[in-house]
Amino acid sequence: MPAFHRELANLLEAGRRCATATLVDSKGSTPAKQGHRLIVLPGGAIRFTMGGGPLEAMVIADCLEQLASGTHALREYRLVPEGELAVGMVCGGTARVFIEVHEPEPQLMVFGAGHVGLEILRMAPALGLACTVVDDRAEMLTADRLPESVRSVCCPSAFSGDLPETRAGGFVVIVTRCHETDREVLARLAGRDLAYLGMIGSRRKVRVVMDELRERGIPAASLEKVRAPIGLELGALTPAEIALSILAEIVAVRHKVRRTLVWPAAKQHLISAG
Repeated sequence: MPAFHRELANLLEAGRRCATATLVDSKGSTPAKQGHRLIVLPGGAIRFTMGGGPLEAMVIADCLEQLASGTHALREYRLVPEGELAVGMVCGGTARVFIEVHEPEPQLMVFGAGHVGLEILRMAPALGLACTVVDDRAEMLTADRLPESVRSVCCPSAFSGDLPETRAGGFVVIVTRCHETDREVLARLAGRDLAYLGMIGSRRKVRVVMDELRERGIPAASLEKVRAPIGLELGALTPAEIALSILAEIVAVRHKVRRTLVWPAAKQHLISAG
């Protein structure tokens, strides 16, 4: 893989948004030629170069502008001292640069590689989610069990060690093998900067876990943000159906849909509309 593409992939995998600038056309004398590229990070740091000087400085400034708006753009620069589109150079050429904003895929971290967790991991990549699965059983994380694109992390027994870092604004699903491990994972994730934190379980189990965590001093405000029981109310029974209900809820959160899907209400709406 070329160095440019490798660096871009590394940045996005680390959850860092950036802009790329590609010189798509040049005429006359210019400090860079067609195909030259650079990467600009939100703070103004760059990777690679477009020849330096005033042209590169203006391209960087325009990349920051596009990062702020989240849109792509095709810009033209005239390498002359003054005039429209001038960059203050005397080369005399012109350059057209395509600026593209790159957003990292949202991160989905699944704690638990059992039946439900595995079904989630099979479906989630099609939704544009970068998946990581975490379990304390190495035999559940073998390559033959997991989809190829899924990253795996093996924790110490009963998730007793440090948990992996979660990306700000990411999605986390807790579907470990039992109530005790669900509770321990939730205890250490509650309060993190997440768009979605959900835990599987019956209403009774959820009440028990929440009471136990309150007694341990976990702030009520952090626990109130947890989605439990997890998933939309679809009447799900099988692992695949439960996974679908969980991912449907994540999609709703991702697109800021606030209404919960409840079938009787939806059915009545369809009858009334029909």
